[in-house]
Amino acid sequence: MKDRVPSVIALASSLVIIGYACATTPPTNTNPQPTTSVNASGQAPAGAGGRGGFRGPMTDSARRVRDSLNAARRDSGAAMVLRSIAGRENQPAESVFKNIKIFKGVPAGRLVNIMNNGFGRSLGVSCGFCHVPGKWDLDDKEEKNTARLMFAMVQTINRDYISKVPHDSTGPAPVVNCFTCHRGNSRPPGPDGPPPGNRPAGAPPGT
Repeated sequence: MKDRVPSVIALASSLVIIGYACATTPPTNTNPQPTTSVNASGQAPAGAGGRGGFRGPMTDSARRVRDSLNAARRDSGAAMVLRSIAGRENQPAESVFKNIKIFKGVPAGRLVNIMNNGFGRSLGVSCGFCHVPGKWDLDDKEEKNTARLMFAMVQTINRDYISKVPHDSTGPAPVVNCFTCHRGNSRPPGPDGPPPGNRPAGAPPGT
């Protein structure tokens, strides 16, 4: 029995040391979770932020990063398309691209810029929001058909209503466009403006 005492003491000491090391060493994450991302409308995707599927507004800094990334994607996509139609930029869009429904007669090069600087920038999204990249003619996405409806609405408002609003003849006639409502959001902000996380610090509702 006496011969076992030193062994028991040594074993106990080892267990104490191992226990202390485990308690003071940060655990290694063997199953890291992906960084929470945001979608084009400025919210965390379903399931982000825990099991509850939290959807929250973006911070101003996160939105700037998103907008910068989307702008870079749009510019890159537009440049690629313009290279693919080099020499045909001034031809009617319908003779260069397939499935043109609302921009017939518009020069093909100008159409690309309208998509980039008009639709894309006004909604703060990249080309893939409405289009299947590389298969631009497909109507697979609901957002593309919605954009057509919204453009028809804008034309009607400008033609039948805004054109009748009195204005200073020395300046340009008032018009509405995508940015009038969207203000860089894929979904137009409500009457109180964008969600708090998307509103500049100190800005009152509606700005």
